[in-house]
Amino acid sequence: MIHRKILFLIFFLNFFLSSCALINQDIKHNVVKKTKISEEKKIAKFLEEKDPKNLKAELNFSEKNTKEIKLIKMKINNNEKVENISKSIKNFYLNFAFGYSNLENYDVYNTSTNKAIWDDRYTELGYTNEIGLGYDFGKIRTEISYAQENGRFDEYLTYFDKSITKIGDDRGKLHKDFYIINTYYDFRSRKKISPFIGLGIGFVNSVQDSAPFIPEYVRQAFVLQLKGGLSYEFYNKNVIYVEGFIRNAKSHTTNDGLGTPYIYEAKDGFDSSGIQMGFRRIL
Repeated sequence: MIHRKILFLIFFLNFFLSSCALINQDIKHNVVKKTKISEEKKIAKFLEEKDPKNLKAELNFSEKNTKEIKLIKMKINNNEKVENISKSIKNFYLNFAFGYSNLENYDVYNTSTNKAIWDDRYTELGYTNEIGLGYDFGKIRTEISYAQENGRFDEYLTYFDKSITKIGDDRGKLHKDFYIINTYYDFRSRKKISPFIGLGIGFVNSVQDSAPFIPEYVRQAFVLQLKGGLSYEFYNKNVIYVEGFIRNAKSHTTNDGLGTPYIYEAKDGFDSSGIQMGFRRIL
């Protein structure tokens, strides 16, 4: 009997608690529903009081604003792109230089005996000119350049009898074309006065007229170039500069022009050094 009363009491308590929970949930749901209805009524009343034209304008304001903002952003982006392209173009430059070059004498060896046969001599200074297109990154510049050197092969020494053969003015002309990629470092970028150094690599095409017992020949060789100088910006990114250079070319081979099977190597190649003055124009 006692057990039945306990069970009945437990059942009654559970039923009571469940009912309370459902009632609370119902109350909360009704409160939320009433709040929502109240808000909807307020919005409806607000819309009724508004002039339809003004209401439409207000509702479209955000959309128009968004479109205008997008257009402004597009214009800004386009302007930035144009400015960046303009700045990039302004970093390009052209330069032109001219000066004197000292054409190095070099011994010519018989490759079969590895002995010097004669010594080609350039007793007169040559002249050089150079033109280049480059891009200025700041302190570092890169440049593609074309340079010429012209001179004369004046005489040569024959080693086995110590005789010197002179070459007439109408023979022995020398012409060299250099195609070089250079990289420069400006120690004081964007300053009026700045020292700089440069290193380049490329190749040279050399053409030499005939001389007694030496035929005319055309030869190509790789070349390294080292430069150092001082630049001065005098007006609106116009720059004048003076520089010294060393051009060190790989050796080349030739024959004696007499039909013999011997091959001869000029071990100092087409080396030269000199000084030139130039003008650089920022585009």
